Amino acid sequence: MSAILIELHRRQPLLAWAGWIALATLGLCLVAMALDGRTFNGLSVWTKPAKFAASFVPWFWTLAWAWGVLAPEARRGFAAGLVLWVTLAAALYEQGWITWRAAIGLPSHFAEDPLGVLMYQLMGLGAVLLVAMAVLLGVLVLLRGDRAQPRPWRLAVGVGLVLSGVLGGFTGIAISAQTTPLVGGGAGGLPPFYWSSTGGDLRVAHFLAVHAMQALPALALLGAGMRMVWAGAAGWAALGMAAYALALAGVPLSP
Repeated sequence: MSAILIELHRRQPLLAWAGWIALATLGLCLVAMALDGRTFNGLSVWTKPAKFAASFVPWFWTLAWAWGVLAPEARRGFAAGLVLWVTLAAALYEQGWITWRAAIGLPSHFAEDPLGVLMYQLMGLGAVLLVAMAVLLGVLVLLRGDRAQPRPWRLAVGVGLVLSGVLGGFTGIAISAQTTPLVGGGAGGLPPFYWSSTGGDLRVAHFLAVHAMQALPALALLGAGMRMVWAGAAGWAALGMAAYALALAGVPLSP
């Protein structure tokens, strides 16, 4: 494990450290959940910042690992720098605002106060930037990957990032457009995700979408060749869209 962490920092130290900061933020939110009894919709006010921090840990570390799949000259290029700094800035804003709103006992998502409405709209922009940067990094890996590394591995990392960005953006926009992830049911399912157990929940599809960037590389690590990676990408996309369709139909996917 220590060797993996050392390699992670060697590949992209800023993203590696961002993952540690997100992990520390998650720990602080969990402590706050235990000490602070305030709730939104029956859940702790610290649930949302905790979930976002938890999602940022694999997001940052996956991007950091993917950095090492780029050709050395591509890592130093303008496009890679854009991915790095836009990702860090957008994530800092998202996590910072969500955490601050929890601290003062106000919702960060679908807020009704004027400042909350404005900042939520800016959060939407931040989310679009995050997924767009994942797509850009995926395209860079596909076009300017390190030729010394196996083709199936480069394909899995690149396509995984593109899928996460495209499907993550699509499902995220769908949630924002209808002002709730819930379809025909209530909130408050089982932890740690709290997906609805009484109706459709678009967060299931969103979860599957953003984790394509880990699923496809895992398939390549198991020895999949080029055709199997493409098949895995198609299957993962189909799974995510099936979850999306079931959520729109009001079918609960959480016990």
